[in-house]
Amino acid sequence: MSRINKNMNKLLFFLLITSTCFAQQEPSNNVLRTEFMLGKSIPSYELFTGNNPQVVLGISYEHKNTDDTVEWQSILNHPTTGIGLFYTNYGTKTKGQSLSLIPFVAFHPIKNYKWSTKFGMGISYFDTQYHPINNPDNHGVSTRFTWAIQGFLYYDSNWLKKHDLRLGLGVFHQSNGHTRLPNEGYNSALLSFSSTFDLKKSFVNTEEIFDKSTVKKYGDYFYEMKVGNGFHAFITENSTVKSVYSFEAKGGLFYKNIVKLSVGVNYRLYQHYYDYIVANQLETFIENPKWNASNINISIGAEVLSGKVGIDWEGGLNLYKPFYKTHFDMQKTKSKYKLKKLFLGRLGLKWYAINTKKKSQNNFYIAAHINSNLSQADFSEVSIGFVHRMIKKSNK
Repeated sequence: MSRINKNMNKLLFFLLITSTCFAQQEPSNNVLRTEFMLGKSIPSYELFTGNNPQVVLGISYEHKNTDDTVEWQSILNHPTTGIGLFYTNYGTKTKGQSLSLIPFVAFHPIKNYKWSTKFGMGISYFDTQYHPINNPDNHGVSTRFTWAIQGFLYYDSNWLKKHDLRLGLGVFHQSNGHTRLPNEGYNSALLSFSSTFDLKKSFVNTEEIFDKSTVKKYGDYFYEMKVGNGFHAFITENSTVKSVYSFEAKGGLFYKNIVKLSVGVNYRLYQHYYDYIVANQLETFIENPKWNASNINISIGAEVLSGKVGIDWEGGLNLYKPFYKTHFDMQKTKSKYKLKKLFLGRLGLKWYAINTKKKSQNNFYIAAHINSNLSQADFSEVSIGFVHRMIKKSNK
């Protein structure tokens, strides 16, 4: 009962803060947003239990990028960037609570500025995890720290006239990226209610405003190469973490100078697969264990560039992954084998050495990604990469 009272006090305190937000009269470039979310988990595994309503309380710092002298801010219709802190109570003892720190960016998908979409990617800390004896029903999270990914659609309502009230609908995904098992993850469907109060307003330079009409729809071509090291658990909670070595080459073109559209090919070598084949002398695979522990795939991708940061997504098809059937059978799951073997996904962030607005011919980056088989986490990865931009003479 004391735990419930504490959570109620947190909620009342949060609502008190939110109520003070309705004193603003003019919009500011820098605001603090308080947010209340209510929803439920989407069942993500066969033994899923305890689907009680969950409550999320958040506070975020937001900066609206309105400098029309900066190309990406102008082309993206003044996106908002920021960082948020979110407390989640999952409503059951088996899941406990989490605290998430998530940088994010929000865009206006249409010219109507009342609508916006937000994407955020960060980390979560959980106070309750899977334990084979003390908490065997929680197959969602087995580590204290996980990836945290948010995707929301928002509508800024004028129901309260001059006051800011934002309504939202979205999903919140958390998993450790298959670095420890079990790792079925949490997927939450949430309704959001939020408001803001202003901080110091930004000075905006209105001289030499960037002319969006001069930007070609499809611009320079590029090619890119990266090498990565993934972190992958194998079958059980006692499985050690071993590497997934990867090399990717891809090429494509720039869309309005701020989106990289690409097609690529990727080679991966799973150390767990190789070691298991060799240790057990598996007849089907032992003649060439490295090749049979490998994966070749093709992908299409889109990366949104904002200064030194890129938000990177890839989806693709596995052309060759011979050991996956054995791995899948060892996990004793019956869900969507054919789809998981065929489709892959990749989502992450890149940090560039040179600001992408400078359109440098050569650039380097470091990146962090979560990779998946369909929607199931496969491994987490860090990588370094090189991008060469083939600048057209007319653009120099």
